[in-house]
Amino acid sequence: MSRRRWIDRHDFADLRRAAGLTRMEAAEALDVTVRTIQNWETGGARIPWMAYRMLRILRGYALPGLAWEGWTLRGAKLFSPAGRGFDARQLETIEHVFAQARLWRHAYAQSCIVKPASTVLPFPDRKKRALDPEPNLATVTQFPIPEIVTKNKEATR
Repeated sequence: MSRRRWIDRHDFADLRRAAGLTRMEAAEALDVTVRTIQNWETGGARIPWMAYRMLRILRGYALPGLAWEGWTLRGAKLFSPAGRGFDARQLETIEHVFAQARLWRHAYAQSCIVKPASTVLPFPDRKKRALDPEPNLATVTQFPIPEIVTKNKEATR
């Protein structure tokens, strides 16, 4: 069972004022009466954690969901929990980088398609090679060794 969390009345009033909201505007935003806001701020009633959290979300001081914990909006920037700010242009650039990475991943996957078994060379039979004193070198796959060209000293003179 979850434990209820209550907020200090001064913290709630400071948040409302920092957001530039009157009691009436805060009441409309939280879907409560002005009297409820007044009771919360004067200590007549406890402030539910969700009301405080919703006011932070509605005013852009916080984002909803656990995945956004610590992220904030200030002005036209999104700030990470580490304090790094991102504007719209930077976020758009990041989106383009991820789109390019998806395209590259798709192109790489297409180029690495497994070839059918008929094009794969058969593996040499070890038993047959053990019985044959001189194996047929034509059956063993060999890669060509590049020839090293050496210049004759007399040719350069």
